[in-house]
Amino acid sequence: MKHKFVAALAVLAFTATPALAQFTDATSIVGSIGKSQFMRAAGKVDGASSARVVRLSSFLGASSARNRLDRAEDIYARELAYLRSNLVLSPFAMQAIRAAGFDVHDIVALTLDSDGSAILYADDL
Repeated sequence: MKHKFVAALAVLAFTATPALAQFTDATSIVGSIGKSQFMRAAGKVDGASSARVVRLSSFLGASSARNRLDRAEDIYARELAYLRSNLVLSPFAMQAIRAAGFDVHDIVALTLDSDGSAILYADDL
């Protein structure tokens, strides 16, 4: 019995921890801007243990999301300003943003993994 428990625990330990809300397409990224999960993650990003930047253009439907993104940036300008003000406080986030060749104003969305890692979505459309 003990060996089965240890084996199951080992499998769980070596399985990658998925993002709590990792996106699969550009439309869902744009749709998340300003929502409650966005605001919770924005409030916690300054405590992220690591960060990486993902380009919006790498997602399915990116070209058709441009107009929606422009509207979302206008509608949720205050929420995006809140996100960006917290990103500036995170050394991991700022290092990842600079290394990817972006500015903090290019970041339009984020998710936090269960381990505290931030995935930042950059507008490169």
